[in-house]
Amino acid sequence: MKAKRTPTSEGPRTSTQADAELQHIERAIGQLRAMSQKPAGTLNVEYWHERLNAVCTDYVLVPAQRRRVDALRKVLDSFSQPQSDPTSGRKRTTNRLWAKAA
Repeated sequence: MKAKRTPTSEGPRTSTQADAELQHIERAIGQLRAMSQKPAGTLNVEYWHERLNAVCTDYVLVPAQRRRVDALRKVLDSFSQPQSDPTSGRKRTTNRLWAKAA
């Protein structure tokens, strides 16, 4: 069986490998964006921030990839902003939306 490659055992991963990881994260965040439009949508923003941090530390990134990471972080940060509740005039967080749906 082939051993899983780890950044610590063989050094940083290449920018080509980073592209595949960034594409995966971009697709996932696109799905999160779609989920956030639903009343019971829930987002695990911290997890995706951790994945982006891992890309920055485990891969050799070129400037364009660093800009992609920064853009993805901004999108994730926008999910962290409280959502407006038009019925009460209050801000609603994702946790409140989740609790209401449960």
